[in-house]
Amino acid sequence: MRRRRGRGRPPWRSAADAAIFLAALLLAGLAARQAGWLQPETGRYEAIDGDSLRKAGQEYRLHGIDAPELHQECERGDGRPYPCGRLAREELRRLVSGRTLDCAVRDQDRYGRLVATCRAGGENINSEMVRRGWAIAYRRHGMDYNRDEAAARDARRGIWQGTFTNPETWRAENRNRLTRGATADEPAPED
Repeated sequence: MRRRRGRGRPPWRSAADAAIFLAALLLAGLAARQAGWLQPETGRYEAIDGDSLRKAGQEYRLHGIDAPELHQECERGDGRPYPCGRLAREELRRLVSGRTLDCAVRDQDRYGRLVATCRAGGENINSEMVRRGWAIAYRRHGMDYNRDEAAARDARRGIWQGTFTNPETWRAENRNRLTRGATADEPAPED
């Protein structure tokens, strides 16, 4: 007869191993999502503003771009103001209306939105918004669209036709005022 040595494995050790396994699984899933290995989310989306979409109640933030906020105004070359935030939303609406999008989710932001690169056919919607001049490259989150921004700026398309406040700066300057006056249709400015 063989005698057993020791008392066996302590329960806390098994729990620690399980926690480590779950953390590794979560990290692997996040890495796969970031690398674009996971299946894209496909369907019809609606434009919320110039850099955000919604599908079935879930909001998506377009990765690497920043568009004027819905309430933001810009100035034309002749100095006249115009509602560039609303025009940016209209441009995104035109790009996605009636089209099936494939959105590759990269991350989730602090507001619970999924951060994604979206395509319709072979067209990169994020890139197209910047190329058309209705969004800028959001360098804090990547350098993916710098060339598109330079092309829009050189051609004076969209917001580049005159002057504008960087959307991030505009949000910081207007957050308190607009948070009080935001409606369900027109959300308060966010990153």
